[in-house]
Amino acid sequence: MSESISPPEERRHARLLLAATLAALVLWGAWFIHRSSFVVDGERYFALFDDAMISMTYARNLVEGHGLNWAREGEPVEGFTTPLWTFLMIGANLGDLPLGVRPALVQVLSLLLLALHVVLVHRLVRKHFASGPWSTAAPATILTAFYYPLNFWGLVGMETALQAVLTTSSVHLAFEIERGEARRVPALFVVLSLAYLTRMDMALLAAVVVGYLVARGAVRRSDARRWAVGVVVLGLAIAGYQTFRWFCFHDLLPNTYYLKLTGIPLEVRFLRGVTTYVAFARENAWLLLPVLLGAVPLLRRRAELRLPLALFAAHSVYSVFVGGDAWEMDNNVRANRFVVFVMPQLFVVANALVNEVLDAARRRRGEGRQRRPIGRSYLLLVATVVLWLVANGLWLSAKADENWRACTVQDRPLLVTSHLVVFRELRKLQEIIAPGARVATFWAGIPAYYSDYRIVDMFGYSDRAIARRDAARPLHPDDIAAYTPGHVKWDYGYVFTRRPPDAFLQAWHLPRTERAMAARGYRQVNGFWVRDGTPWLRPEFR
Repeated sequence: MSESISPPEERRHARLLLAATLAALVLWGAWFIHRSSFVVDGERYFALFDDAMISMTYARNLVEGHGLNWAREGEPVEGFTTPLWTFLMIGANLGDLPLGVRPALVQVLSLLLLALHVVLVHRLVRKHFASGPWSTAAPATILTAFYYPLNFWGLVGMETALQAVLTTSSVHLAFEIERGEARRVPALFVVLSLAYLTRMDMALLAAVVVGYLVARGAVRRSDARRWAVGVVVLGLAIAGYQTFRWFCFHDLLPNTYYLKLTGIPLEVRFLRGVTTYVAFARENAWLLLPVLLGAVPLLRRRAELRLPLALFAAHSVYSVFVGGDAWEMDNNVRANRFVVFVMPQLFVVANALVNEVLDAARRRRGEGRQRRPIGRSYLLLVATVVLWLVANGLWLSAKADENWRACTVQDRPLLVTSHLVVFRELRKLQEIIAPGARVATFWAGIPAYYSDYRIVDMFGYSDRAIARRDAARPLHPDDIAAYTPGHVKWDYGYVFTRRPPDAFLQAWHLPRTERAMAARGYRQVNGFWVRDGTPWLRPEFR
């Protein structure tokens, strides 16, 4: 049994598939955003991932006249790694919306970017990875739209949705330039500049994309002016932000660079990076192995497959280099922030392999016949569903039940319960300590954003001195589990002597806490350590 599908009908089917996919993504994303919120005293609050809430704090403080200063006192420190994303958050903090609602605006923006990315992936496959009349973009479209790790990191307010948009856009532009559309060169460099401004380590994207074009002979002398313009655009973006960084923060690199890549034994960082990446590869083996093994034999004939594969490989190496992410040892997200935004490039490769198979089947039926068997369409649907199941760990995974609950948002997203706990602790502290006090905390995002305290950063994200120190405890290659990137530096002696807090929201990692606090003139008030004689203690607790 077969059906005849004309090109206009096929395009209409593709548009309907894309529209249905986007509608389902938006509905699912809205439910995810709702599930990531919490209610306290009858009022609903939205909160992003802690790193994103740090950026939100910078944006809020800038709008309220404190400058790009997370602590609300002292010299500004660049405690964020996402300049463009942080500046976009300024818009969410303008106007008179309640603080509890503003993070939801960032989540909605991320959802729109995720939807835009699905459209870009769909167009990329149809334009550059279609082998013949039977080709389809359904697998990559559906996998990208419903890939939980990418959606998770985007909808908790991280920059990954923007990174994915810029990555796929750069791949699309690179292929157009390779095919002779030199007028796209300046646009490519604008995208690469935005990528660099999103995260400095996105320079790796620029290196891979430009390297691919050079290797493919796409940099032609006749187009030298366009390439010169592009290089100038990228150079101005790099030099411009570097100049801004120096005059605003008086530093050459983000403070988080010193925090995570200095004072840590290289062997420890490398071994943790390898360990976490092996765990990622093992969890995703049923996706990675078929795609990579299927693509290798085609690389000579289908050279365009090299770019998405190179991007995935380059960012995988980078993930190992930085020691992996702090949030991937015991969770069901399945892909960290350094890899997740290039995973759709593997979906594109998988879709290209599917199209190769479909094209081979069409040739066996006869070059002149355009009829597509209904049975083959059903098989394509089954293949797409199988790819989606293994990509999200819903099948052939030891954590399949947990992953099902995550993908269907039956359980609250990772750390939302912790957000609620920290928020309630903050509310309790606000009952005894007045606004304007100096408060020390390890959890940096929610306490800083949802209060008017001058914040002391115990982990050093926004403190130069702590960020540049060695780890607070010795780190050994035989105990890499003790190394959590960005969470191994603190110095109570420095905090007590230079910036003595009026109170501690959290006092972790302090040996013999009661004795140490008492020796420094602190006493417990309602479960918090408060400095004796502080003028910020409310009268009823003195």
